[in-house]
Amino acid sequence: MLKKVLLMSFVMAAVSCSSIQQAPIPAQFAGADYQLEDVDAKKWVVLGNQAESCIYPNLTRIQQEHFAKEDAYIYSQYVFFYPLEEIIGKDNVKIIQDDTKSMDYVTYQFKKFRDSKDLPTIDKLTSAQCEVLRTKARNDLAVVKGQHISAMVEEPKTTTEGKSGAKVGTDDNKFFFDIIKWGSALLL
Repeated sequence: MLKKVLLMSFVMAAVSCSSIQQAPIPAQFAGADYQLEDVDAKKWVVLGNQAESCIYPNLTRIQQEHFAKEDAYIYSQYVFFYPLEEIIGKDNVKIIQDDTKSMDYVTYQFKKFRDSKDLPTIDKLTSAQCEVLRTKARNDLAVVKGQHISAMVEEPKTTTEGKSGAKVGTDDNKFFFDIIKWGSALLL
């Protein structure tokens, strides 16, 4: 019996001396499938702010409120979900997206720490990383808006200098040439 009491008191002392304090979860979020810890939420805010300042360096609140639905989707992916995925993993983000209470709770966490002065310091993105992120977001926005962008590496086109008539339809469109060739063969 004495061993159990000593063990329980040791466990209680270890738990009470823990340096990381998690704020109590508000009642409206009780029962959420995923509860984001304060430490992770703070990291998420920093990464989200970095992504926002890279992709949308001149964004105002009014502009954000009048985003087209495609722009709002890309904003949410690059500022909210991708940074969160980097911290907690793709599977946990999927859990959050599938549960309304979890989604509301992480949104609450993001808003709670967005203007906090007690955020961790994370290495800033370099200008090259920023440019890559901006390009990816721009390409994804084009795809969401229905513009086709190939995911394959584009081969450089060879230029034909000095050739007269280089811009003839047959050079630009080989399919067009085949149609003419086969059509004329059928007529003969």
